[in-house]
Amino acid sequence: MSRHEELRREIDEIDRELMRLFEKRMQVSEEIAQYKYSRDIAVFDSSREKEVIAKNVSLIEKQDLKLYGELFIKNLMGLSRKHQNDSINHMKVSQK
Repeated sequence: MSRHEELRREIDEIDRELMRLFEKRMQVSEEIAQYKYSRDIAVFDSSREKEVIAKNVSLIEKQDLKLYGELFIKNLMGLSRKHQNDSINHMKVSQK
C-alpha cells in the first residue's frame, strides 16, 4: 500500500469519527432546541457563540490552523442553529 493510500485511509477513519461526533452534537442540539422552545428562549445567543468560538479556537496548538478552526466551529454552530430552528418549527407544527 502506498503512502498516499495510507493517508487516505487515515482521513477516512477521521471522517467516520467526525460524522459520529457530528451526529451526537446534532442530537444534543435538538434537545437544546426542545429546552429553548419550552422556555421561550431564542436560538441565537451571540455572547455564547463568541465564548464557544474563543474556547474552541484556543484548543488549537498550531497558530496557522486557528483561522481554519474558527471557520470550522462557526460553520458547525450555524448548522446547529439551523437544526434547532428546524426542530422548533417542527414542534410548532406538531402542536397545531
